[in-house]
Amino acid sequence: MKVSRRWSGRIGGAVVLAAIGYAVAIWLDFEPRPFPYAVWALVVIAMTYLLIDTVEAPVSHWQHQVPHHRSDRVDEVTSDLRVLSSHQHADHPSTALAERLVALARGRDPDLAAEIQRDLTGRDRIRPADIDTILTRIEESRDRR
Repeated sequence: MKVSRRWSGRIGGAVVLAAIGYAVAIWLDFEPRPFPYAVWALVVIAMTYLLIDTVEAPVSHWQHQVPHHRSDRVDEVTSDLRVLSSHQHADHPSTALAERLVALARGRDPDLAAEIQRDLTGRDRIRPADIDTILTRIEESRDRR
């Protein structure tokens, strides 16, 4: 395994700096122990080189991809989940969930959408069992086609 010139210089410099530091610690009567000092020196020098490499690194530029139209509602699922979660946890839920359920039904069967809208009109909170029933009705209307 061949070590690059840059790394051999870094390793040599680290050894020299650690040896100088150890000699200074002995000269100042700090009574350093060799193994803990070597571990400490290794950590400090590694962090120093990581910092130097980070400063020298070029600035990153993020590129956003152009969104393309998806037909499978992948992005809408997250929005639907957010509306459902918000409805369940809110003290005073909005009509967003009812509107979303009616819109989903309208995409399958306009008559079913009108029926679901009549069922949900005037209701503040929709119970999970009722949501399940409505979704089952919507799926059954799709299966009948």
